[in-house]
Amino acid sequence: MDGRSITAWARRNCTERRLAVAMVVAGTPTTLASVAIYILHGPGFPFLVIGLSLLITGLVMLGAARKSP
Repeated sequence: MDGRSITAWARRNCTERRLAVAMVVAGTPTTLASVAIYILHGPGFPFLVIGLSLLITGLVMLGAARKSP
């Protein structure tokens, strides 16, 4: 392969900060939607757990990231 594989692309472009932002972006609407489903007596609890875990993990990763000088 000449560097056009998915793993080569991921190594170049998927930084920890980008992954953290993606987790926060995915976790926020998932959490909000699952809270609404949970309040309406639907099966929202599993989605609530997934959304909160994405959101909290993403925020912790963003908070723990070192600032470059």
